[in-house]
Amino acid sequence: MEALLIVDLQNDFAKPGGALYFPGAENVIPPIVELAKEFKKRGLSIIYTRDWHEDNDYEFSIWGVHCLHDTKGSEIVDELKEVLDGYEKAYEIKKSRYSAFYGTNLENLLRELDIRKVYVGGLVTHICVLFTVEELRNRGIETVVYSTCVDSFDKEMHNFALREMEEVLLAKVI
Repeated sequence: MEALLIVDLQNDFAKPGGALYFPGAENVIPPIVELAKEFKKRGLSIIYTRDWHEDNDYEFSIWGVHCLHDTKGSEIVDELKEVLDGYEKAYEIKKSRYSAFYGTNLENLLRELDIRKVYVGGLVTHICVLFTVEELRNRGIETVVYSTCVDSFDKEMHNFALREMEEVLLAKVI
C-alpha cells in the first residue's frame, strides 16, 4: 500500500508570524493540499506529523520556543485541516524530535497499514523531512519526495538535503 506523509505543516513553520516561519514556507501549502486531496480521493492513507513540545523542551535551547503543546502554532495549517477533517484514513503523529519515528508509533502504524511506499512533503527539508526520510529508507520503505512540497530557510542546505535523499538514501526526488 501507499501513503502520503506530510511533515510538520504547522502554523509555527508555514504561516507568517509563526515562531520558525521563513519567507516562502507557505508556498508548499497549495501543492501539499492538492496531494492530500488526491490521496483522499484514491482512499489512501494520509499521515501527518506535528512537531509537539512540552514546556521547557530541550529543543527550545536550539530553536527557541516553537510548536508548544496546545497552541495555535502547533496546529496544522487550516488548509490541510479542512481537507483531512473527517477523513477516516488520516493519522496524526505527534513528535518531539526531528525524526517522525523517534518516540512515536509511526513504525507500528506503517506496519499495521502495510505501507510499502511513502510519498513525502513538508517542512523543513534539511531537518525533519531529511531525518524522517532517512528512517523510512533504513526500513526499506520506497520513498518519493516531492521537491515542490518541501522547503527550508537555508537554500544551500535544502539543496544538499534533496541530493542526500536522492543520492545517498536512494529516495526518488521528483
